Amino acid sequence: MPYLKESEGVYSCAYSPDGTSLAVGLLGGRINIYDTSMWTITRTFQGHLECINSIAYSPIRLQLLSGSDDNTVRLWDCESESCIFVLEGHSDEVWTVAFSPSGKQVASAGKDKTVRLWDVQTGSNLFNLNGHTEWIRGISYSPDGYVVVSVGNDRMIRFFDAQTGQPGEVWESQCGDMKSVAYTPGGLEVVVGHANGDLMLYNTTTGNPTRNWKAHGNAVAAVSFSPNSQWFATCGWDNTVKLWSAVTGSVLSVFTGHTRSVRQVTFSPKGLQLASCSEDDTIRLWDVSSLGSGTGVESGSDSLTSVHFPPAGQVLFCGTNSGAVRQYDAVSGESGLAIVCGDNNARYLAISPDGLRIASVGVYDELVTVWDIGTGQADVVLRGHTAKVNVIAFSADSRWIATSSYDTTVRLWDARSGILDRVLEGHTSLVVFLIFSSNSHRVLTGCWYGTIRAWD
Repeated sequence: MPYLKESEGVYSCAYSPDGTSLAVGLLGGRINIYDTSMWTITRTFQGHLECINSIAYSPIRLQLLSGSDDNTVRLWDCESESCIFVLEGHSDEVWTVAFSPSGKQVASAGKDKTVRLWDVQTGSNLFNLNGHTEWIRGISYSPDGYVVVSVGNDRMIRFFDAQTGQPGEVWESQCGDMKSVAYTPGGLEVVVGHANGDLMLYNTTTGNPTRNWKAHGNAVAAVSFSPNSQWFATCGWDNTVKLWSAVTGSVLSVFTGHTRSVRQVTFSPKGLQLASCSEDDTIRLWDVSSLGSGTGVESGSDSLTSVHFPPAGQVLFCGTNSGAVRQYDAVSGESGLAIVCGDNNARYLAISPDGLRIASVGVYDELVTVWDIGTGQADVVLRGHTAKVNVIAFSADSRWIATSSYDTTVRLWDARSGILDRVLEGHTSLVVFLIFSSNSHRVLTGCWYGTIRAWD
C-alpha cells in the first residue's frame, strides 16, 4: 500500500468513528487530519508546543483528544477546528490518552506517574489516580466504561473505578516494564505489551496470565483490536507491524516498510485496513483483508500525497511530493506513466469517468492543470480561483470539471477547452465536498459549517 510522508516524526494516529478521517500527531506539536477517500490533508490543529504522543477520537461526537510533551491534554472540536478545553494538571509529559466508551469522560497519563480522569462537558479534573511509582505508558477503558487499567515502567498493572476513582486490583508483571495495554472487546481479558517485546494476556476475573508469547524484537508500542474482534494488531520499536488471530494468538501477517520505531497502529472502523505511524516521518496503510498478501506500491524516495482509482480500477494514480502523478498497475504494482506536474505537490487528483483525462493541483495552488492520460501532456490550465483549490470533480459525462477553493467559491469549467462556464457563490465557509448528479445536470456542494447546496 502507498505511504504518506510528513516532514517530521509521526507519534500517534487514530481513525474517526465513521472512517472518513485519519488524525496524526506530529513531533513538532501539530495534528494533521487526512481525508481517507483521497488521502489528502484537510485540516491542521495547532496549539500544542511539543510532541503529540497520543490522540483519540470521541466515539459519539466530532471531538478529538490529544496528549503532549508540553504537559497538557487538549480537547478539539473537529468541525470548527477550535480547542474546546486545555486540560492542565499534569506536571510532566503526557504519553497516553483515551476516551471512555460513552464519550463523556477522558483519561490521561504519563511521566508524572498519575492517571487523571476529566469531564468532557466541563473540562474539570474528576479524579487523580495514584499508585504507580514510575512512568505510565498505557491506559485503556473497559468496554462498559466502568474501569480504567494502566501500565508502566514499575511493572504494575493497576485497575481503577472510573466512576469513583477508587483503586482496584493490582497485578505485577513477570515480564518487566510495560509499554501498552488494551482490553479485549469482551472485557474478559487485557493484553499487555512489554518493553522486551513480549505480549501477555491476563484474565480480568482471576488476574492470572493465560498466554505469553514473543511478539516483537523490541518494545511493543501499541495494541489495537479489530472491530469484529477476530484480530488484533501490534507495532513495535523493531520497525514492524503485526496482525494476530484473537482466537489462536498466532501471527497472521508481518508488515514491513517502516525504517524506524513504529509508535501506533489502528484499525479502520470497517476493519479492512490498518494505519501505522512511525518516527521515520511516515504513515503507512496496510490491507488487512489480504492478510499480508496484497501488492505493495513502492515509490522510492518520492513519497505519495494522494491516491486515486479511475473507474476501470485496473490502474492506480498517485500524486507525489516531487510534483509528479505516477500510474501503477493495481495488480502487479508496476510503475507506468509519470506525468510531471511541476515543483509543487500533486496533492489533489481527479480522473475523468471516460479515463482520458486527469486533473491535478498542488497543496498551495490556485491553478488546476488538466492532463491527457494517453500522452502525459497538459491540455489546459484552469485559472480563476483567488485562493488554493481543495476539491476537484469531473461530471459523469466527463464534459465538465467543478473546483472549490479557500475563496469559498465553486467554479464550473469546460473540461476540454478550460473555459470558465460559471462561478457558484453563496457558501460562507470552505466547501469541503462537491459531486455531480448521475446525469451531469446538477452539482451538489457542502461547506464546513454544514450547509448543502444544489446547483443546476
